[in-house]
Amino acid sequence: MHYEYLFWSMAALVAAALAGGAVCGRLRAVKHMVMGVVALAAAIFAAVLLLARQGGFSDLAAMLSIAAFMFSLVIAAAASLLTRRILQRRRADHP
Repeated sequence: MHYEYLFWSMAALVAAALAGGAVCGRLRAVKHMVMGVVALAAAIFAAVLLLARQGGFSDLAAMLSIAAFMFSLVIAAAASLLTRRILQRRRADHP
């Protein structure tokens, strides 16, 4: 039962990182995009830390939250860079 909870939690983490990265990719400045991605990953870190302690993974809470931070940082950064590239191409095609 705990592993099913872990699986759905990881699926939610990936969805949140993709959606957050897409939102951060719409920001004008790269500096703001990076700050948004880091803030999103920090929020996911805190959420995983709190939820892991309550969900039966208290002995692994620190490791899971650090892994979630790094994982969401990479996914959100990739999603934001892809969003920026798509928006730049659309702007170039439609002057």
